[in-house]
Amino acid sequence: MQNFDFREIRTSRVFEDICEQIRGQLASGQLKPGAKLPGERDLAAAFGVGRPAVREALRTLEISGIVSIQKGAHGGAFICEGDTQIMTKALRDFMLLGRISIDNLKEARIQIWSVVVKLACQRGTPEDFDAIERHLEYIESLSDLKPRAVAALEMFSLIAAASHNEIFVLLMDSLGNIIFQVVEEAGRVHFPELPAIRMRILQSLRAKDEAGATQAMEEYLTIVHGVLDTPTSA
Repeated sequence: MQNFDFREIRTSRVFEDICEQIRGQLASGQLKPGAKLPGERDLAAAFGVGRPAVREALRTLEISGIVSIQKGAHGGAFICEGDTQIMTKALRDFMLLGRISIDNLKEARIQIWSVVVKLACQRGTPEDFDAIERHLEYIESLSDLKPRAVAALEMFSLIAAASHNEIFVLLMDSLGNIIFQVVEEAGRVHFPELPAIRMRILQSLRAKDEAGATQAMEEYLTIVHGVLDTPTSA
């Protein structure tokens, strides 16, 4: 088993110190995604604390999306690979609390995408654009509305990936997932004009046409976001 350089806890809120030590080992690279932490008993001994404090720390890290608790013979606490679920949930909660409006969300998504598509034009490779083109063909092979919408969401991930900036990939995936959920609640609508706009986005990306890609993306998002302006979304 890998040795972890944990130190004995001496503070009153011991679970917080446990969390910080594990975060610190992630920051230093000693702990990496996919790594399995020692069992509760071993962690408690390493930290010099009781097992309840270790359990509370692991629950806190699980809620934060840092660890995944798996049950069974091969279970345990594993460092997560990282996804956008925590960010999506946080933004969704802010919407429920009234801190973020639908209009805020739509405006932010359009404005950030204008930056992302410009970077994709500048940094995207032929391989990036070939992957997008194959995915557009896949979207057109689907007939049902919801699978097409899910596939369209994946198209956005591929475009963001062409920016070669992982922060934009995570951010756009999170915003896209929230919009997807809200559109599902409002009632999904078929827009026959979208396939042609998707192709224009791709063509502009291949041509390194930042203005054309930005305009096509804004047109696409405005159409999709329009569902949220209907009375059914109220």
